[in-house]
Formats: sequence, structure tokens, C-alpha cells
Amino acid sequence: MRALREQGHEVLALVRPASFHGSAAERLRALEAKLVPGDLGNPCSFRDALRGVDRVFHLAGRLFAPGIAAEAYEQLHVEGTHNLLTACQQASHIESIVHCSTTGVVGPTGSTPAAEDARPRPSNDYERTKAEGEQLALRMARQHNLPLVVARPALVYGPGDLHLLGWFRAIQRGYYRVIGRGDSLLHPIYIDDVVRGMLKCTQVPAALGRVYHLVGEAPVPIRDLAGAIAQALGKELSRWHLPAAPTWGGAALVEALPGVTLSRLPLTRSRINFMTQSRAYSGDRARHELGFVPQIDLQTGLQHTVAWYRQEGLL
Repeated sequence: MRALREQGHEVLALVRPASFHGSAAERLRALEAKLVPGDLGNPCSFRDALRGVDRVFHLAGRLFAPGIAAEAYEQLHVEGTHNLLTACQQASHIESIVHCSTTGVVGPTGSTPAAEDARPRPSNDYERTKAEGEQLALRMARQHNLPLVVARPALVYGPGDLHLLGWFRAIQRGYYRVIGRGDSLLHPIYIDDVVRGMLKCTQVPAALGRVYHLVGEAPVPIRDLAGAIAQALGKELSRWHLPAAPTWGGAALVEALPGVTLSRLPLTRSRINFMTQSRAYSGDRARHELGFVPQIDLQTGLQHTVAWYRQEGLL
């Protein structure tokens, strides 16, 4: 949003009615965006909003959280995508559509970075429905000649992100422990680089119909990523590791207890899987076809992230 406004573009943001007067909406207004109430589950609520729009960024999504029903992901990632692209089909003046997917559709990769044409192996409802939504988007683009590009960001962090806040807090308070050897790979990318990558998707005509991984300079072992977060926080990461198998088994036992709310547990099987499975991706296609090269190194990005969290009173 900020990047588009700085380039002089008028920006329209579709905001759910329940969130229209919330803090996120206020931040959009501060950027002089025009807010339109609408819901991707109700095509009639936003169809008219596409009049005069030439670029569409489909960023709506529900991040994975334990205990969320599969239907909630399907309604947004699959049905919502169908509704939005149907409306785009009827608005013939649209020049480009960026569908924001996720590298998570590939699933766990092992130590070798996966390319865009790797066989999808989603490991949870979030990844599965994002994969279905992505395939639906590509299929509709072919059938209706829509100018669509799929962007798959990896592990996004930076100012504005709250998904990783719990991890930063656990490290700051000394609670966090690396699980297992800590050599599983994650692939972080700073938010400003994600934005640059998405804008690149709208600037290269040959990108239409293509899928691109937007990733940072290199995948990072989780122990090193946790250590870099600790350094940005001015803390020392504990040298003690938790054994993977007993920790996973303990989480399974706790989750099975009557009345347990998964979202309130500090450690769940899904979080343990996240911390012990490698997810590494190749960014060669975006580099060669879009000219996209990440600009923000990990330590600088983490320092900016910590500064924003503290500015907002979150740490």
C-alpha cells in the first residue's frame, strides 16, 4: 500500500465490514487509501468497487492457527478467490492481477530448495486450500484470458507482521528452546522485499500465467534464525535444546486432554512440525524472469522488525 502511494497511485482497499473501523483500517486511511467495505464471500459487496481499477492484488488470506476449521480456509482461499476473479473477469479494463499464494503449497522440502514446479505436498488445511486456490486462479486465468501472476512469498517478517510476534516474545523472555538439532531450514524474506517482488510481477508482460517464489537471500537453519532474532533483541539464546520426539509426544498428550483450546497452547504438534521440517525454496525464476533480487539482509530486517514491535508496544 505504502509503495503504491509513494509511486503516486490511487489505492482502493477492500475491507471486511467488521474491520472497517479497526486499527488496521485506520493505518490504511493514514496512507490515504480509499476503503471500501466488502467481503470476498459476498460478490455483490465488492463488484462495483472494481470499476476503474487497473491492477488487483489479491492478498486476502487466513494464516494457519491450530483449531481453525478447514471450512474457514476453504471459504476464503478457494471460494473467495473464485468470487474475486469472476468479478475481475467482468471488469475487462484490468491490466494485471497478482494472486498472493505461499511457498507453503509445496510443503516440507527437505534440504534441497524447491522450485516452482515441484510437486505440491501441503501439510495442513492452510497449505492445502492455498494450493487449491492457486490452481483455481491459474485455471480461471487460462479459461478467461485474465492477466494473472501468482506470487509465492516464503516466511514473511518485518514491520506490520504479528504472525511471528509470539516467537520474538518467547526468545525475549527466555522461554524459547530449539527443538531437535535445529538444522531444519526456513526461508525468511523481509516485507519490503515481498512488496518489491509483487510490483515486479505487474511490470513484466512475460510473467503472465507464471508462478514465482519470492524468497530471501538464502534459507537459514532455524537455530541460526532464532539466534539472529535473539541478537536483534539484545538477548542470549539458550544453548539447551528440547529433544524432538518426546516434545512432539508430550504435545500430542496435552492436545488430547478434554477442554483444551489449541490456540492457547504454547507448543502444539503443528508448531513442532514447523520448527523441525525444512522449507527451502529456489528464487532463480524470479531472479531471471522478473529481475527480482532481495535487498534487505536478515540482520538488518530483524533490527527493523524489533524496532517496530517496540514502537508499537508489542515487546
